[in-house]
Amino acid sequence: MGDHPLLDAWLAAREKGLRPLQIPGHKYRYTGDDPALGSDRLGPLVRDDVSLQGGADDNHYSLGVLAASEALWATSVHADHARFLVGGSSQGNIAALTAVGGPDVTVAVDRTSHRSALAGLVVSGSTPVWVQPRLHPVFGLPLGVDPHELDALSAEVSAVFVTTPSYVGTLGDVAGLARHAHAADRVLVVDQAWGAHLFFMSGSGAFDQGADIATTSVHKALMGYTQTAVVAVRGPRVSADRLDRAVDLTATTSPSATLMASIDATRAVMDAHGDVEIERAVGSVAAMRARLRRVAGLVVVDDQELGTPTDPLKLTLWLPRTGVDGVTLADLLWEQGNGVEAADADSMVMTMSILDEHEFCLEVAEMLAALVERLRGDPRSPVPAAHWQVVPEVVVSPRDAFFASRRRIALREAVGEVSAEQFCPYPPGVPLLAPGERVTAQIVEDIEQAGRVGRVAYCSDPTLETIEVLA
Repeated sequence: MGDHPLLDAWLAAREKGLRPLQIPGHKYRYTGDDPALGSDRLGPLVRDDVSLQGGADDNHYSLGVLAASEALWATSVHADHARFLVGGSSQGNIAALTAVGGPDVTVAVDRTSHRSALAGLVVSGSTPVWVQPRLHPVFGLPLGVDPHELDALSAEVSAVFVTTPSYVGTLGDVAGLARHAHAADRVLVVDQAWGAHLFFMSGSGAFDQGADIATTSVHKALMGYTQTAVVAVRGPRVSADRLDRAVDLTATTSPSATLMASIDATRAVMDAHGDVEIERAVGSVAAMRARLRRVAGLVVVDDQELGTPTDPLKLTLWLPRTGVDGVTLADLLWEQGNGVEAADADSMVMTMSILDEHEFCLEVAEMLAALVERLRGDPRSPVPAAHWQVVPEVVVSPRDAFFASRRRIALREAVGEVSAEQFCPYPPGVPLLAPGERVTAQIVEDIEQAGRVGRVAYCSDPTLETIEVLA
């Protein structure tokens, strides 16, 4: 096979003129000039859709193009075994926690982790021990879990799940975490969803630093289709078979060859050009940071400001000293087609990639500088985001709470009750309150505040007036 076997198989399938007597129901009728029912609406959407089964490969997967492409990815990121996903890094995190967990297993979980970690705890039945990241004393941003925190965990903890890079771009000490986890015979799972590019930077990827399992999104900072991701394993602590079982539990039986071929193509492009293009992109973001650092009162959140490593392709700004509201600034950018990753009153987060040209990066920096000056107000005291600071009281496991009988009451009357659901400001999708945790007055206040400035997702009442608690 060639350098990108799944991509080659996808291209070949496109040329065959398939008219299957099986799924997909669109029968590939939108790939040519022959007008089919709904072509005006569906044609632009479905023309590139090719299934894996009965499309890029036969029903028995006898060509083996997916397995070959997954093996190439594993080699590129220094893993032993990899699985392509079409359910995003959320699916990867659920599979990873299922692979290392179980009903009688206790897992230490970084509290700044994505809501998919909670889903993994529900599916696996594992009991979480939440570990808190270090927070920057001025900016209130997460700096990653201190490896020494692992030494204080009880002996029953058999795995550790951490998130790095964080949503705001700070990098945890994966190498230190791996040393401390492995010294206690624990598995280290890394959610590297935001750092697929780090795998293609020498020594920066999770496996180069000692992780046993890592999940990454191919669509966030690289070039894959939306919702594409990969979960991979390295070393003897978790077998490839166990990971496979966990992935197959969560995977569709009708995977899209189109989505998965974009993972294969992305890996081939990165193997061929990643070193040069990442270096160029890192330089462009560095130039953006240098320009914005000249804006009075504007803090550029990076290695220089924090004194700790940060993702070189993330641009995070801290705004209180300028008097600018981050939500207002983000709204202006959205109106002109430049949506940002996330914003709250104090900060704004932007994800850059190797497809952002140097000239565009400089233009964005100048535009941001001008907008900050236009919106400038009196400096104000910061209000650190609550979701980075939650120290939960876990009463029952997320799985037990998820399946428990429940009743609905007013949110403000729920103090002291145990939540049966989760409340996640989105973005970043880090829970303020999770199933099985005690509702406190502070949490209620934080949920209401989050609802005033943005969207609180995954709760049953989007008005935030009521909550489901354990009956």
